[in-house]
Amino acid sequence: MLRLRHIVLAAQRLRAYLPLTPLAAAPGLGEATWLKLENRNKTRSFKIRGALNALLSLDEAARARGIIAASSGNHAAAVAYAAKLTGASAAILMPTPTPKVKVEKVRRYGADAVLFGDTYDEAEAEALRRAQGASTWISPYNDAAVIAGAGTIGLEILEQLPGVQRVAVPISGGGLIAGVAAAVKALKPAVEVIGVNAASAPAMYNVFHGADKPQVWQTLAEALSGDIEAGSLTVPLVQRYVDDIVLVSERQIAAAMRWLLAQGWVVEGGGAVAVAAALHGVLPADGRETALVLSGGNVDLGTWQKLLCEPEA
Repeated sequence: MLRLRHIVLAAQRLRAYLPLTPLAAAPGLGEATWLKLENRNKTRSFKIRGALNALLSLDEAARARGIIAASSGNHAAAVAYAAKLTGASAAILMPTPTPKVKVEKVRRYGADAVLFGDTYDEAEAEALRRAQGASTWISPYNDAAVIAGAGTIGLEILEQLPGVQRVAVPISGGGLIAGVAAAVKALKPAVEVIGVNAASAPAMYNVFHGADKPQVWQTLAEALSGDIEAGSLTVPLVQRYVDDIVLVSERQIAAAMRWLLAQGWVVEGGGAVAVAAALHGVLPADGRETALVLSGGNVDLGTWQKLLCEPEA
């Protein structure tokens, strides 16, 4: 089980590479609401925390074998950048619908971006097949070092907002929220931690609530799409530390992206779900000191054209 000491060690490892990300006031969502801007992190996503902590945790032999990963984009860029920093080679399997901006970023960092399959699950299955006995696999969420790296966000929120009473976090496979919740609950158990799933990608919602909502593969929150790996470390962590998981619709995600852009923040669909929940009352505006994690800011131009040029639903 992930412990606070693992997250503190991750913070110590990452300190030389990653500065604290800003915590910005969001008075339009309530006077006590704040945005944790992971879209301002390296590679414009929280994923660099887990990927870099994972690579820094490997021994030389594991790094020398080369790194393989699968991702719809943000984990891919993070692994590519972390591999560059640590001198490792990396190949990342990416679903063919992945936004071009994310594919190009992987290649710019020097990794091999391999487009494969129509969904994340298909890309992951192929990456795992290729990894057998040949390369070191870095999961986007089902890896203790990746989860610990993500958990450093929780430590930063507690440092930057000592009076925080609620933290809302985007959730897919659960690596981000598992780490954040483990850190927050270890230090301040009374703080409520809420996961926000896209209704189109409800895998962890289904696990948490015992529901059976369908997966819709085409979604603005493409970074949150996909099933959860069997036996994932994240499931017991989420069940232990997370207070609730809620859903937001595609319409609500689109509105949140537009709202954030009007405030000057470029945030992708998967990164905007916590704001979508606050903007539409899924998270009640009850005056509690609340931090909303914006997990990434990589948005394809075609997505913006559709959001800004087409009439709102």
